[in-house]
Amino acid sequence: MANGLESGQTSGAASADYADLPLEAREVLDCWFGVPGAAEFGTERKIWFSRNAAFDAMLRERFGALIDSARESALDSWTQTPLGALALVIVLDQFSRNCHRDTARAFAADQKALHIAQRMVASGADRLLPTVHHRAFAYLPFEHDETLESQRESLRLFTQLEAEPGGKSYYRSAVRHAEIIERFGRFPHRNAPLGRPSTAEEIAFLRTPGSSF
Repeated sequence: MANGLESGQTSGAASADYADLPLEAREVLDCWFGVPGAAEFGTERKIWFSRNAAFDAMLRERFGALIDSARESALDSWTQTPLGALALVIVLDQFSRNCHRDTARAFAADQKALHIAQRMVASGADRLLPTVHHRAFAYLPFEHDETLESQRESLRLFTQLEAEPGGKSYYRSAVRHAEIIERFGRFPHRNAPLGRPSTAEEIAFLRTPGSSF
């Protein structure tokens, strides 16, 4: 990554970086986490992990064009700071899922999001993010990847997060994802949008509560 994400930055650097972020990156973070200083900032928001057509439509209207720009590497300059890198991960890993729900495009930016997340963790940039929730979203690309290597890294990172206030729910989700990859080698609920045939075992699994997310 660019120099801003090299190891050795002091704590609080991410907060200092906020005012220097590109306007669009700040808008992404404010929309997802709340504006710094607001009551919702630093709290878990139910809208993150629930289906809400109105919320998805709002994200498509406000940020839909950013997803294509991010995939085409037009926003890579955001990775010069920890918060900027996180904003880019949010666009690639989260907004893609909301804006293209139940289609192959929902997962099309996952590898780029994972690459950025890997660089954040390697450089220590994840440790400079302001709240446990910001860190969790920096780690979700590992949880979303369909490889055992990424799932092991996800569990390592979310185990660390579990010990912090607000981190337990993220760890439980990470365990669930890892168990599915361990069992099937992929997420069966993605088979239909990706045009992958499902096995009999996967079809049976998809009939059980909590099999899709």
